[in-house]
Amino acid sequence: METTNSARQQIWEEAIASAIGPLAAYLAPESYGLSVLRLKSAEKYDHDFGAEIARRIDLGRAAAVIEIVEKASLDLPHLFRHAVHYSEDRIEGVLLVPRLLRERAAGRQNRIPVLRAARFSETPEALLVSELLRISLRITNVWRSQSGSEGSFARHLAHRIKAIEARPPWAALLSRPRADVRSLAASVKNRSVAGWTPIGGALDQLAELVLNPANGVLPDIGPVAFLLSEDDRYADRVFELVCIGWLLSGLKSMDASGQVNPAALKGSNAPLFEGTRGDVKIQLFYQAGYFSSNARYKWHSSRKTLRAIPDYSIELKGPSWSRTVLLDAKNRTFSGASEIIYKLLGYRENLGIDPYLAIAIAPAFSGSAKIEAVQLDNRTAVVMRAPLANGKRLFRRALPALIDRLISAV
Repeated sequence: METTNSARQQIWEEAIASAIGPLAAYLAPESYGLSVLRLKSAEKYDHDFGAEIARRIDLGRAAAVIEIVEKASLDLPHLFRHAVHYSEDRIEGVLLVPRLLRERAAGRQNRIPVLRAARFSETPEALLVSELLRISLRITNVWRSQSGSEGSFARHLAHRIKAIEARPPWAALLSRPRADVRSLAASVKNRSVAGWTPIGGALDQLAELVLNPANGVLPDIGPVAFLLSEDDRYADRVFELVCIGWLLSGLKSMDASGQVNPAALKGSNAPLFEGTRGDVKIQLFYQAGYFSSNARYKWHSSRKTLRAIPDYSIELKGPSWSRTVLLDAKNRTFSGASEIIYKLLGYRENLGIDPYLAIAIAPAFSGSAKIEAVQLDNRTAVVMRAPLANGKRLFRRALPALIDRLISAV
């Protein structure tokens, strides 16, 4: 029976809950270091996970606001109001004769009433920017007391916000009354349609960020964008992080004292996990680019190597031997096994690894795990379709068993 969309959504939520640490670490701004959330996959952290994700999304939106306000040219529309001014030595404006006569009749001989058109900054666009700056500063205040990278990022962001607020016209608008932020954003959106500001411009982007946060994220805001965006490209990244959660769960079940390095989620060559099994050192890498240095194929025009960056690799290092297992996340529910297998074999051909074991992890929405494999001599490529609802339990059993089998085969 076909799985309904609502059932699929629920299954995905269960899968994502098993990737608490990687998701939260991936969302951490700048250096991705974690000081307030531990990289563990345990049900008791589900509530904390939701809170941490929400707080990081808020911080990401604050960063988005500042990026737009700082980098874009905010061509604010202005209104003009007529106001009466009094001069003493010269006329600057339209002379108000009736009021002048009243002044003279009252004995005020030096006051000259004139009417001037003064530029007025309290437009919906200016008030929206001012309100978003205020909200963003409030968000940074939640984070700035933290000692980790998030706190450092928030303090830097707060400094930038205050520098903006000190400039005109924002300083004068800080204490001005205004409508709620969604009402302001709706007004700005309507005025952009009417031609007051460019559609797709900076002010329109700010309104979009409030009204439609899933579609209002700038592409260069950073890793937080993938949770705010409805772009299908980010679904693959979500599944990659889910798979990291599964892999970490399996490795931590083997060595509870193993160390997790969340900074490695940036795709550096540093291991994401380091642990041991007896006298064997175990390391998990995420998108490690060092494999490309061993690539055998080169582009004919540039002579640069053909890059080979699997999503993950597990390195086993014994006293006098080592073994590498490549893993790839394939968010392809309906892709044929042959298509996936050929990519795994492409890694082998380019890297020349022997013995060779590569495993592709693909999601399944029902049933038990399904494994399909091809083998030639000491080269094996595997497609594992892991049920999203119980992937963590599957890897806690299967990954230790696989590593023990590889160790015993040496």
